[in-house]
Amino acid sequence: MTTSLTSAGRPSAHHASTAPRRLSLRSDRVLQAAVGMIVVQLGFRAWATFSSWYTFDDFLFISRMSNDGLRRSFEPYAGHLMPGGMFLSWAADQIAPYDFRVTAVLLLVMQLLADVGLLVLLVRLFGSRAGILPPLALYLFCVISVPVAIWWAAGVNQLPMQIALFWGLASHVQHLRTRRLEPLLQTVAWLVLGLLFYEKTILVLGAIGIVTLCYFTEGGLRSRLAIAWRDYRTAILTYAALGLAYLVAYTVLALNFGAGGVTRSSLGGVLSYLVLQGYVPALFGGPLRWTAFDQFSLADPGNIGQLVALALVILLVRELARSRSHSLRAWWLVAFFLVCDVVLVTAGRASFVGALISLDYRYQGEMAAVTAIALACAALPILGARQVVTRTRESALLDHPWRVAAAVTVVAVLSTVSSVQYVRHWKSTMPGKPYFTSLLHSVRSAKEPIPLVDSVVPQKIMWPLGYPENLLSHLLVHEDRADFVDVATDHLDVVDATGHVVPAQLPPTRGALPGPQPGCGYLVAGEAVTVPLDGPLTYGGWWLRIGYLSSGTSPVVVTAGAASYSTVIQPQVHALYVKAGPDKFDSVTISGLADGVTLCTDDVTAGKPVPADTPEGS
Repeated sequence: MTTSLTSAGRPSAHHASTAPRRLSLRSDRVLQAAVGMIVVQLGFRAWATFSSWYTFDDFLFISRMSNDGLRRSFEPYAGHLMPGGMFLSWAADQIAPYDFRVTAVLLLVMQLLADVGLLVLLVRLFGSRAGILPPLALYLFCVISVPVAIWWAAGVNQLPMQIALFWGLASHVQHLRTRRLEPLLQTVAWLVLGLLFYEKTILVLGAIGIVTLCYFTEGGLRSRLAIAWRDYRTAILTYAALGLAYLVAYTVLALNFGAGGVTRSSLGGVLSYLVLQGYVPALFGGPLRWTAFDQFSLADPGNIGQLVALALVILLVRELARSRSHSLRAWWLVAFFLVCDVVLVTAGRASFVGALISLDYRYQGEMAAVTAIALACAALPILGARQVVTRTRESALLDHPWRVAAAVTVVAVLSTVSSVQYVRHWKSTMPGKPYFTSLLHSVRSAKEPIPLVDSVVPQKIMWPLGYPENLLSHLLVHEDRADFVDVATDHLDVVDATGHVVPAQLPPTRGALPGPQPGCGYLVAGEAVTVPLDGPLTYGGWWLRIGYLSSGTSPVVVTAGAASYSTVIQPQVHALYVKAGPDKFDSVTISGLADGVTLCTDDVTAGKPVPADTPEGS
């Protein structure tokens, strides 16, 4: 094995046409170095992942699956069809609700499987040679994949896609070499696994097609297509059937955007942001500077950073093309995925919220993986391929291992700096963690069930579009001491904006008109009494507070609009809290008292519950 980090000399015909030999971690220094790099990356990811917590979409997954169970696994979410991710969200919730350690372990296990998959793919394609280490380092340390390590909603989609890409392509290469059915079925299995988590896994079929046509056929395009059809017809038909079946299912079940969302202006903005400001600088350790957007960080390398990174990309591609034959075709992989990402983000996201969203790396989370594969294919000969990369001239960089090692180390260090910046901002701006830490502590430490108003969590926790999944009753379904009531006597609690359980007050939006009975207001005895309010109330969310004096304990029925509740009144002076219905109402009816019991009230108000220390009018 050569010590060069790329190919050294022209490989023999035998070397180019055989599969890699069996390798031993105990004696193979390249494998030892690769495993060491993976361990370092997993250590960093463990720090990043275990310091994270749930955010935004994660709460919707929790709410949906904990309330409705696995029957909603195939229900689409924001254009995603992800029954696998929903299942894992349900499983984590079943094991330990709101314990992010369970989720972090799942993320790290998926990351480990992806890391090993890339190593297996590189060894299967090129053999155990030092040249596979730079592409591996690119994937392991590039900042592009950091959001998937710390955000469950992103990681549970994209890590399975990367797993399917690495392991699926590795087994497909085995099929190309041997034409055996077993590797083909393994590829299909990996693809199906990825598709259960993320619809973009369908793009792996594109990677399979590009590798097949570029390296396992020869001649012009028509000749390559003919060879592929002649030699790999079974695989083509199998992949076509799988892809078509999935696209039909996705279109019927989850597709919520179309090409009509793509406009010239938004397409240009996404292309500039996603590729030039996001992707290119990240390849060389960038962006090193971020713009904070709430909890998220958007790449902001500046004009100079973009120009330097773009120049480095051009120089690297040029150096590979000058010193290696057949190197340029590898970049079709990168071009294919970038074009798909730009179109998908433009149609599915930027058309609704603007092109700036494409600076969020989760919308190109697979690009570190794809670029690692492309870089290896551009520099190294694929074993068993019909056309292989060969060295045509010596390169001042590529054929000097220590120079390559130094460059890779610098890029890895810069990438780690960018990643630490991203993670630190994420950790310092997680609104869900302190909110639920306070809320869960209050609920779980209570000795008796707490009478709570069911309300939505703050917008910083979940977007209002998540209703009704953003209701506290949905998010705390496992907490038996959180008693979400429609009726309460004397005391009612609410959850404030910081997650603390505090007494509720009812600022009066409407009040009762003066009653006809002096010193009593409205006297209720054997017959129903209607208390008119000083104006109508609509759109729901209203509660009533009825301050009363009762002669004894008695059943009572309180009706406000279409909502009617049967409860009990207590003797002497008390306050009854009742939730009104969602329809319009302008009066309250009290009825159903036991014989001989009377009730007086001149204190009926309607409003929306707020924490007791909320300033008047806020």
